[in-house]
Amino acid sequence: MAAHIFNIEGTGFIAGLFWQTLSESSNGDRNKEVKSLAKELSFNLHVLCNTSAHCVGFVNESQTIKSGMLSAAAIISKSMDVESGARDFIFVSHLPDGEWLYIAQRDGLILPDGDLVFASEDAAKSRLLEDMSLGEWAVVIAPSIWGIKNSIERSFVDIIPRKKNGKLELHKWWKLSHVESSKALANHKGKMIVAVALIGASFVGFKYYKDYQHKKEMEAAAALAAQQIDAQGNILPPEHPWKTIPLASDMLGACMDALSNIRLFPGNWSISGLNCSNGNLTVSWTPKDKGWIEHLKVIHPNAIISTDGSLASVSAPLGELKTGYDEEVNQENQRLVEMYSTAQKYGVKFTVTPNAQPVQTLPGQTAPAAPLKDWNEIHWKVDDIALPESVLAALDANGFRMNAMNATWQNGKFTWTMEGIQYVKP
Repeated sequence: MAAHIFNIEGTGFIAGLFWQTLSESSNGDRNKEVKSLAKELSFNLHVLCNTSAHCVGFVNESQTIKSGMLSAAAIISKSMDVESGARDFIFVSHLPDGEWLYIAQRDGLILPDGDLVFASEDAAKSRLLEDMSLGEWAVVIAPSIWGIKNSIERSFVDIIPRKKNGKLELHKWWKLSHVESSKALANHKGKMIVAVALIGASFVGFKYYKDYQHKKEMEAAAALAAQQIDAQGNILPPEHPWKTIPLASDMLGACMDALSNIRLFPGNWSISGLNCSNGNLTVSWTPKDKGWIEHLKVIHPNAIISTDGSLASVSAPLGELKTGYDEEVNQENQRLVEMYSTAQKYGVKFTVTPNAQPVQTLPGQTAPAAPLKDWNEIHWKVDDIALPESVLAALDANGFRMNAMNATWQNGKFTWTMEGIQYVKP
């Protein structure tokens, strides 16, 4: 998605932001969530959309994209909410500069890929028909010539509210602002001064320990660097870790194959969970009121019983899975955006663990030589999955690997959790 800037009556508007749902309800917690998301996704400008639900649009500052520009999607979302209370809508309109603005909102939330600008009418219409095939929409605003049933035609200029004198009525909460504002830093200036004083006071006490630690780190880095130089003194290319790990789809297939060969419902025992990891599938049960170990052993003679008899489990190997795939991986921020968007579309909870930070050095010291490495690692986790095959297929990409799958049995079906590593370019 590329941001697009356009001008109406001397005012700059922007479309093409990346939108994310906010789960926190209080202003303070919501601000923390915005900062956390911005850090994970590497964005520095944002705008909040506060209707019946809460979401945030992100973009990065550039020579053309500046703080203070107004978000077209935020304006349309609020206007639809005020005019009709519509939580689900599609808005398509021809812009004065010849481009086509496309905004899609579902359940009160602007879709991650629902803030777009298309260069051609055909592209905008194609996206509209695709979205309409996926479900019902309370309001559809599109050109009447397209013949869309129950749609109405309006321009973006008509959507913008106006003052009594006819000028555009533009609210500050529609404007892009920095995630880390100078105002916020000023509010914490006193705390920062105290913190600096404390750091200065404690620096002397830690100096000798840090010098010793730094020396050990330098020695370890030098030893590792020596291992990466061949006999002729040439630097060896790094060995990519994803080559030694099976594809996520292969692991899922092996897990499901192993699961199909295990009888899951022995009499008077309930499934407590299952786990696929480290080359094995493990299924566990807890006894019901009349659940006897003797009866379970008839079905699963190799079952392992816990010391107190409250848990039984069996394991099955996943077999040898093929490795050696050294595909080209994608850029980090691009993959984060893709994975977050996929998780939102499938309605699952998606979280990532930030990459480890480099070792901090003291003033005057040089950083230890870093080992050769041309990748980063995103540790990901997806919860509340009903259809693991579909979700995994949508998330899959080069360098995408899964370490574990877990499931619980609830209301007659499995609910899955998957986790692993996405390798990316820094």
